[in-house]
Amino acid sequence: MRASKPALPLLIAAVDQLIANRPSGPVHIGFSGGLDSSVLLACAARSEKVRARGLRAVHVHHGLHADADLWAVRAQATADSLGVPMTLMRVQVDQRGQGLEAAARNARYAAFSECVSSGWLLLAHHQEDQAETVLLRLLRGAALDGVAAMRMLRSFSDAWLGRPWLNQPRERLRECAGTLGLEWSEDPSNRDPRHDRAFLRNMIWPLLEQRFPAVATRLLRFAEHAQGVQRELDGITETQLVGLRHAERASLSVTGLLALSETLFGLAVRRFAIELGAPVPGFHELALLRREVLEAAADANPCLRFRRFEFRRYRDELYLLPEAATRPAPDLEIIWNVGAVRCALPEGFGALEALNEQADPSPIPHAVTVRFRHSGDRIRPAGSVHTRELRLLFQERGVPTWERARMPLLFQGKQMLAAVGLENSAELATLWPGLRVRWRRA
Repeated sequence: MRASKPALPLLIAAVDQLIANRPSGPVHIGFSGGLDSSVLLACAARSEKVRARGLRAVHVHHGLHADADLWAVRAQATADSLGVPMTLMRVQVDQRGQGLEAAARNARYAAFSECVSSGWLLLAHHQEDQAETVLLRLLRGAALDGVAAMRMLRSFSDAWLGRPWLNQPRERLRECAGTLGLEWSEDPSNRDPRHDRAFLRNMIWPLLEQRFPAVATRLLRFAEHAQGVQRELDGITETQLVGLRHAERASLSVTGLLALSETLFGLAVRRFAIELGAPVPGFHELALLRREVLEAAADANPCLRFRRFEFRRYRDELYLLPEAATRPAPDLEIIWNVGAVRCALPEGFGALEALNEQADPSPIPHAVTVRFRHSGDRIRPAGSVHTRELRLLFQERGVPTWERARMPLLFQGKQMLAAVGLENSAELATLWPGLRVRWRRA
C-alpha cells in the first residue's frame, strides 16, 4: 500500500492554491487559538507565497468565558513565536433575537470585517466542519442556499474570504499539529451539549461515522452539488430582480413579487436581503411576508419584524430596513447657525450640511430651528402663492410613511423654510437664494 503524503506540505499547498491568481493583498488569519486555526496560522507562516503578501493574525475576544483573557494571551504568544503580528478585537455579543452561537458568529464576522479591508481573510474550517454545517442546516429546515453551506471562496466586503481546507479531513490537521508540536487552547463550549453543534459533534457524529464511515465525504459532495445548483438559480434570480428593483429606491415591486412562483419569490426576497446585508428570511418569515405584508389591504401600513430588521410596504414597493431606520424622531428643537455649515442630528438620523452657492459665498450668519414633523405642519413651496399641508406633499411625492416622521424640517420662527430633501419654501429662496441644504443620513 502506498504511504499517504505528509500532512504539512498538503495543507500548505492548499493555502497556496487558493490565493493563487487572485488580487494581491495581505493575508489575515482568523485565529481563535484552537487546534484548527493554530495549524492554519503555522502553515501560512511557512508559506513563501503568503509571507510575500503580508501575514497577520486576527484574534476575536468574545468575553464569553472566564478564560477568554488567557486565550488571548496564549494566542499572542503563538503569533509572536511564528513572527506574525496579531490584531486583538474585543467584541460585545448581542444575543437579542438569536442563539448564542449565532450571536457570537455575527460579532466575530463584524470584527473581521472591521480589520480586513483588502486582501484575504482565511479561516480553518475543514471537511467535518462543512459536513456538520450541512447536517445542522438540514435539521433546521434551511433552503437550498442554506444547505449549500460554506463556500471555499467568496467576496468579503472589499476582500476575499477563503476556506482552503474544506475538503481536508480533521485528522490531517491533527497530524500536522503533532508534526509541528503545536499547543492550543480548548474552549469548553465546544463540548457543551446545550449548543447544537457541540451536541451533534460529540453525541451524534460518532454514531453516524460508526454506521456510515464516509458520511463526511458524502455530505461534502452534497454541499458541492447544492452550490452548483444554487449558482444556476442565482443567475435566474438576478434576471428576475432586474425587473423588480425600483430605479431610485432600495425596494422591490410588490406586484412583480406576487406574480412569481413560490420558489422564485423566496429566491428573490432572500437575494434582496443578502444584498442589503440583512438576515436571510426562512420559510416561516417568507410565508408571513406574503400573507401579512404583500397581500395586506392597499391602504394598510404593514410591517413584519424579524431579527432587528423590518419588511415594510408602501404602495407597490417592498422595503427591508434596520429597525433603527424606521424609529420616529424625538420631539426636540435644535438651533443651527447655518454659517457653521454642519448640524448634527440625534443619533441615527445623520446630519445636515449647508452648501452656499451664492456669488458672495461669505458665511450666512442667520440661525434656524431644526425639528421634526408635527401634525398640521405647512409650507409654501417655492414658486407657489399658497401654503400646502406637508402631509399632502408627502402623499403626492410618494414618501413612505415611516420616513415622514424622520425628515428634518427647517424653521424661522413658526415659518417652515424647508423639508430637507423634499421641498424648499418660497421664503428660503428669497432669504438665501444660493443656499442648498443637504441631509446626510446615518
